[in-house]
Parts: sequence; structure tokens; C-alpha cells
Amino acid sequence: MSEIIPDTRLSAELADFVASLEAEETTIGAVLDLIADRGFGLILLILALPAALPLPAPGYATPFGIMMALLGLQMIRGRKTPWLPEGVRKRSVTRSKLEWTVKNAGVPLRFVEWVIRPRLSGLARNRVFLALVGVIVVLMSISMSLPIPLTNTAPSFVIFVLAAGILEEDGLVLLGGLLLAPIAAGIAAVAVYFAWTHGLDAVEEHAKPLIKAWLGLS
Repeated sequence: MSEIIPDTRLSAELADFVASLEAEETTIGAVLDLIADRGFGLILLILALPAALPLPAPGYATPFGIMMALLGLQMIRGRKTPWLPEGVRKRSVTRSKLEWTVKNAGVPLRFVEWVIRPRLSGLARNRVFLALVGVIVVLMSISMSLPIPLTNTAPSFVIFVLAAGILEEDGLVLLGGLLLAPIAAGIAAVAVYFAWTHGLDAVEEHAKPLIKAWLGLS
């Protein structure tokens, strides 16, 4: 049986993007200007990827979550190209951190590369549907911005899937991302409840085993 070749290679596209950066340190604004013609998909993908990894890079979730919330609000309003405030655009990001992210992104990238292709493209171009996707992006971004364990990775992965669907105009993947959103929200809600009522330590001690049992992973 011949091997099935994925229709797209996001990993190669991201690697090429990082390789195109000339300096060791660049700004968010420079990154945005470089990929603005790809719309919201690629910038959301890059922002969501670090926190979506099984071993997320520290320090990304809150600032990137805030930026993605701003982008989600623009999607709700129907804006075609992403925009970020000048103060955010001036924030620096190192090439080495971007390279670390792409290098360690094997699992989520392989998953997306295997399933993604242009399907139900009308959904990916529909303004009302994209506004709904923007609402989910905002909600997931707020969750991943919280300094509480278990509220970052699952919401970030949902945004990552939605961003891939936007980027490749795959309406089926977008629908899949919307279906994953309630699961991510449920995980975050349990973590927030235990953190609020019993303290942060209770999230690891009690919430994590409960979530694993809920997902059938225990």
C-alpha cells in the first residue's frame, strides 16, 4: 500500500518562516509584517504553538494569550488583516525561542499535517462563521492567560487547530476545533474551581487526577 502524503506541510512552512528571520532578536511587529498577507491563520498558529506543546515553553501563555484575544476580537468584527497595538508590536522575541518551538512541535504538527486539506472551504470564508471562531479564540485565549496549571495547553491546542483550519481553509478542521473547545473549557473550569476553592496545589493533587479520569486517561 502506498504511503499517504499529507496535502500540506505546516512544519516546513514554519521552518522556512524562522529561517527567513535575519537577526537573532526581532519584534512582534516585524513578525506580523512578514506574515500579514497570510491573514489571521499563520499568526495565530505561531502564537498558539508554544503553549500547545506537551512541554510548553515558559513565559509564553499569558502575553501570547492577550495578543490572541485581541486578534480574536478583530475576527469577530470582520477585520481581514491582523493588527496589534504599537506597544505590543515593539515587544521582542528571540529567533532561538522560535526555533525551539518549531523543533519541538512534532506531535501537534504531525496531527494537523495528517488531517488538514482544503474542505468545506465556504465555511472558512464565511464572515459569520469566522466571527464564531473569533469568539472561541477569545475565550480560549482568556483561559490560557490565567496563571493556573491546566488552563493553558488544551485551550492553546484548540486555537492551534482553529488557526490551521483558517490558514488552509479547511472548514472540517475548523468544526473539529469548535468541538474540542468545550472539552478544553471543561478542563480549565475544573482547574479554576480547585484553585479558587482549595489553592493552586490542589490543581495538581486533585483536579489533574479528576480530569484524567474524566478523559479516560487514568
